[in-house]
Amino acid sequence: MVDPITATAGVSMAMTAAGGIMSGLGANEAGQANADAYRYKAGVALLNKQVADQNASWATQVGAIKGEEAGLEAGQNIANTKVAQAVGNIDTQTGSAATVRATQTQTAQFDQNVISWDAAKTAYGYEVKGASDTAEAALDTSAAEQSETAGTINMATSFLNAGGSVASKWLQGKQAGMTLMGA
Repeated sequence: MVDPITATAGVSMAMTAAGGIMSGLGANEAGQANADAYRYKAGVALLNKQVADQNASWATQVGAIKGEEAGLEAGQNIANTKVAQAVGNIDTQTGSAATVRATQTQTAQFDQNVISWDAAKTAYGYEVKGASDTAEAALDTSAAEQSETAGTINMATSFLNAGGSVASKWLQGKQAGMTLMGA
């Protein structure tokens, strides 16, 4: 028959070992769960980059279309001005009549440039956002790798701590004169 002290010591060592194993497995699972969360975040950041790239492309296209529309409208206004000058028996080739239309042309070109600059600025903002999303994805991917490593290290640490605790309890029992499990 096993004496109760020896039995309790054996159960205590077994529970310490089991607790260490459970703690280690939990640490590993936590590391994997964190890694999965970071991978998900990296995926979302890469999708956001794709959206930003598409938005940059659309901003450039919209700017080109608006610039073209402004140019067509200005051309029509300049032609209407020339018609009005001609109807009024004004020499349309020289003097202030020609200067008015030249100024209209310069203003139209400036307006088209402003539209183009605005579109480029908007596109640049989306490109910067895309670059930021790419960097965020890289950081999240790195964090996922680190989480996996940390989970593995924490698991091993729990196993080693449990082993050390079991060994310490076994030694204490041995020094106290207990025979543990038939030893």
